[in-house]
Amino acid sequence: MKINNKNIKISKKTFLRKPSKVMKLNRLGSFHQTRLSFCRQLVNQLKDNNWIFRVSEWNIDKNGIGNAIISSNDDENTYCLVVFCHPINDHDRSDRVIAEKWDMTFSLFLGEPTQTEIDYMSENLKVQEAGHHSSKQMTLSRANKSVRVFNNILSSLSKGKQPNKTLINDIGYLVRTTAVYGNGKFGIGDFDNICENSFLKKPFQAEMLTVYLIRFFSIKLINFLAKMKGGTASVKLSDEISKHIGVGNATGLGMAPFLINHPELLHKWINTRETAISRVYAIEKIDTNQQNEIVNLLQRALNYTNQWKVDDQNQSTRIKNLQLDLKNIIDDPTTKILLSDTYPLKNIFNFFVDQISLETEEILHSIFIEPFSNLFEDLTDEMGTFEKQSVPIKYKVKEIINIIRQNYNWALKINVNDKKENHFFWYTSQAKLEPRLGIQEQDHGSEKQLPFDIAHQVQNTLKILESLPKNITISEVMINYPETRNIIRRIVINNTSEYSEIQDNLHCDKTKPIDILRCKLSFFGASKYDPKSDLWTRITLFQGAPLPHQLQEKNACNWIFPYLSDA
Repeated sequence: MKINNKNIKISKKTFLRKPSKVMKLNRLGSFHQTRLSFCRQLVNQLKDNNWIFRVSEWNIDKNGIGNAIISSNDDENTYCLVVFCHPINDHDRSDRVIAEKWDMTFSLFLGEPTQTEIDYMSENLKVQEAGHHSSKQMTLSRANKSVRVFNNILSSLSKGKQPNKTLINDIGYLVRTTAVYGNGKFGIGDFDNICENSFLKKPFQAEMLTVYLIRFFSIKLINFLAKMKGGTASVKLSDEISKHIGVGNATGLGMAPFLINHPELLHKWINTRETAISRVYAIEKIDTNQQNEIVNLLQRALNYTNQWKVDDQNQSTRIKNLQLDLKNIIDDPTTKILLSDTYPLKNIFNFFVDQISLETEEILHSIFIEPFSNLFEDLTDEMGTFEKQSVPIKYKVKEIINIIRQNYNWALKINVNDKKENHFFWYTSQAKLEPRLGIQEQDHGSEKQLPFDIAHQVQNTLKILESLPKNITISEVMINYPETRNIIRRIVINNTSEYSEIQDNLHCDKTKPIDILRCKLSFFGASKYDPKSDLWTRITLFQGAPLPHQLQEKNACNWIFPYLSDA
């Protein structure tokens, strides 16, 4: 439901939540998809700009082996997903990013590739990082079939039957990616060289388009193979089930350092989300239609959580608490009373906040943002940034000390001499160049750890600063004490970008890297988080999103909290 700003009265006063409340791992690890998420932004662009999609090449045999090209066009350019399907053994399929064989490999190509370029990619895409790639390639990706679901659907369709909805819902995808690389990695096109395309100015749109086209291809492939196997007796996957098919993804520690290494970008994302929340809390009145939309979204969220099945015991408990919380909010007559009063969304949240979990708090924010898309159209242009590696030299020692005491009080409270606060260390594997998490008392190599011990660095730097004359510049400090350079840069960034720092000790024994993963994945637009440990999770992207032929339907862009009826 798209609501016009003219129908909404907003208070001039809006307040953002404090970083001390937002930037805790347990809260960041409770975020859900919102209208601001990058996959949601992509679908909005596809609809608004009338993108055209077609299968421009299909050289797939009856066994599902071969190559294909899926073309997509906006007003400016053509973007082609180049696909290669490979024969592999079952034991070669892996969720690990370090796997060397995959059912499918992909690249999003700028323009229409020539046959020479296709032949070149046929040799190099299958080896992914080990290959040589063209600057016209915008992304590099690979995926494996979810064999149980893929074979079940293929069998059903070839016999003229739709597949079992429960199985579809429990898995949610036909294929699962293990990586979607962009921005110049492994020789593909660098973002700086292609960002002039208006479509690409928003973050991660090339990667999101890649995943959207992989989803489209996976559905085309299953329908094709069912036809090849069952002939005239076969049927195509229904639109209802097709729409519920997303793309799976297995995400591990490799993603975690991104948010730590990009503090300015982290601030942009969180600040945008918090600004959106503050705007909905500043809405003074909503009409009956808008009230009904909130109630419908609460029910939709409950239906979604009822179909969110995981094996992880901790996440299962969180989901059960979320279900109970949502049901209580829906059933409590106070909800409808507050919806018709002033500042309805703010007051609903304040009324229930002491009764609900963090998971519920953050899903409420997704619900409250959802109906008011016009209030946030300016915010989606604010989620990228040009990050500077240099530090302004105007600061004096006394100013940095003041910033530390004001913004890093959380870091100063940590007992860095406690073994529990020094349990983990982060490093990069020399063999696979992938981030890893070591345990201080078990693993060697802590002397080569990544600089993620923020609290330790803050405390050490404060001691150095307090021993120096207060009016010398930080440039002098960094020259004479090079070990302070990293943290002083972060401190300076945090002075103007208050959401740039995770306010927990990432070396603590209680740290769960999956919270960092989930935070980033929520901005991608993930759903159905399925943790496999504290270090990695499976998720689904684009589940419930409109297929290309559905983009111009009414409410096509309103696909939050997908659930499958009668599943």
